[in-house]
Amino acid sequence: MRAASLEAAGPREGLATSPMADFVQIIATPGSGDGRARATARRLKKALVRRGYDARLLTFTSLDRLLEWSATCAPTFSHLVGVGGDATLSAVAEAAVRLSVPFVPVPTGFGNMFAQTFGFVNQTRRVIEVFERGQIRHVDVGTINGDHVFLSHRSYGLLEDVQQAVEQGRAQPRSRLLRLLAYYVAGGRFLFTAPLRAIRVEVDGALLVENAALVTVANVETYRGYLSLTPCASPLDGLFDVFAIPGTTRLGVWTRLFKLLFRMPGRWKGVVFRRGQHVRVTVDGVVSEELALRRRALPLLVLPESLEMLSASRAEVDAASTPSGGPGCATPAVSEPRDAA
Repeated sequence: MRAASLEAAGPREGLATSPMADFVQIIATPGSGDGRARATARRLKKALVRRGYDARLLTFTSLDRLLEWSATCAPTFSHLVGVGGDATLSAVAEAAVRLSVPFVPVPTGFGNMFAQTFGFVNQTRRVIEVFERGQIRHVDVGTINGDHVFLSHRSYGLLEDVQQAVEQGRAQPRSRLLRLLAYYVAGGRFLFTAPLRAIRVEVDGALLVENAALVTVANVETYRGYLSLTPCASPLDGLFDVFAIPGTTRLGVWTRLFKLLFRMPGRWKGVVFRRGQHVRVTVDGVVSEELALRRRALPLLVLPESLEMLSASRAEVDAASTPSGGPGCATPAVSEPRDAA
């Protein structure tokens, strides 16, 4: 469907309205969330129209085509809604960043890490509430090689290999439970067969680790709810949280992951942390990525209580960090010795 040609005004911090506040562009990837994204987007469109908004829906079956649209679309809408998983939301957010248009994420995928951070859900009435009571808050995003935007994290090494093995398979499970089971099965297979990566990480020009087996560069808490690697990461603090497990043996790496998974004592020993704005990652001496944080680049339409919830969550993690040995949220940079056992 072709969007109407209507020019939008730039939003102001803290305000949910603009001279074109009634024109909403909804973007969906139909395959996300057990195939529910299209139905979710259609229900939302009908609900917005009933409330007087001019809502339009575009669907993309290819992430590449969505990225092309985000890079070239004209500023013909006042609000932009993304319906899908983490990759879809990041791709749609590129347009919101480029055009400075308020963005509303509607999560229907598996991880939904960025959306969960602010309490976004895919219930139509809750999304409508965001439009009615939301405020614009400019939040941080990451960029890859100065080009594409990511909202949640970039991972390298063991966990990324497991994720790619599951998500690129022909019979990718759509059920959340089956998808989680597929990750565990793939992880077990990698435990015995996959070689460890050699990953070099520099943060703001300083070496963090020379030979890591697993690295996550996070804008929000990574793998929240089942394997929290960056519990203090926040899209409001102007910093990435960088987590790495130095490569020792395959068994040693998995032992540290299991301790983190089950929140065992000493789980943070032998891992490294640092916070910063620029990260260079080199994998196996060949593939390099330059990650940069763009502070307050994304105008996000969010409920005020969601921001309070995020602040309270960080305070709770910070209070628990000292007895657990984890990274404190109030500390701008944290590192453990790279050779810790």
